[in-house]
Amino acid sequence: MKEKTHSFERIINGSEEDKQVASDTLQEIYDSKSGSFEGYELEKTPEDLETIRIVESLVDKKVSECGGKVKSVPIDHIFILKLGSIQKITNGRLVGGIHQPMGSKIGVERGESQLLFASSIAHELFHSKSYKAARIGKSADDIRLYRSGIQMYDMKNPDDKYGEEKSYFGEMEEAIVAECTRKLLNELSKEYILKEETEAVNILTGWMTGYYRHMGIPEDQINMFEMELKYIPNAQSRVKQVIAFSDDEKKRQAYAAGMFEALYKQKRVEMVERYRERTKLYKILDKLLVDSGGMFKNREEIFNVFAKANFTGNYLPLARIIEKILGKGSFRKLAEEFSEQVEKII
Repeated sequence: MKEKTHSFERIINGSEEDKQVASDTLQEIYDSKSGSFEGYELEKTPEDLETIRIVESLVDKKVSECGGKVKSVPIDHIFILKLGSIQKITNGRLVGGIHQPMGSKIGVERGESQLLFASSIAHELFHSKSYKAARIGKSADDIRLYRSGIQMYDMKNPDDKYGEEKSYFGEMEEAIVAECTRKLLNELSKEYILKEETEAVNILTGWMTGYYRHMGIPEDQINMFEMELKYIPNAQSRVKQVIAFSDDEKKRQAYAAGMFEALYKQKRVEMVERYRERTKLYKILDKLLVDSGGMFKNREEIFNVFAKANFTGNYLPLARIIEKILGKGSFRKLAEEFSEQVEKII
């Protein structure tokens, strides 16, 4: 094949000539200016460019640690969009950010929060830098997505319309990307460009958890709250507001908790994304940990095996472990449990 820069590691089906045609088509899609973001795009500020640089560096480090191939995403493949754009582009299917695997392009909305913007960039970059494979359908011109990370698209029925195939491990791929993003937030909080905002969110979180402990909320629920909370709007000014309210620490805690609850009801705070998918993944990880007979020390070790499969594209080590612990046929069963019927990919 000719030299390529598109992000697909593999093309399956068809002759070598068909694969070359398909690769050329993927390259054309990769090189083209994406039309779906037209009219929604914002100009990148120097601060945006620095945030993207920092985030991509951290994402690449994680992908490399998982054994994946570090893929460059050109800056002109990262689109900063006006608030509300994604819902319009996807007819309400997605919000906040989008990954277009065929052209390796991402779009992320930017509001006032640089922390929220950085988190969304990280999430979509993890999608973009996951393993990619394409397949040829009825002809070399019929090129389709086959693998995106651990996610695999059904190819049994060649008459299925593009983008409407069943997606095995679809929910699993979202869970892995969201979990990687959640872990990355700790690293992002240390970066100077985000430090002020993250410190303010942490101060508010500390007041709230202090109040919840005083009220007798179970520690596991408090820990879950700390793990899931990602963003509070105008956190810096809200810290000043709480400090001005009272010198008494308990009164500050109660005031901060009341402030948060009001914001939560207004849907103005952000929790870590894909809670349902991640919770589903956690249950599988914990079951594998309990049933492994000491093969793994903790949930993190098992998660890393899933993440490695997502970024390298190599299912085999993961499948062997699952079949060994949960029994023959369990890997296919898991693929079904985490499957989804996908919408058309744009």
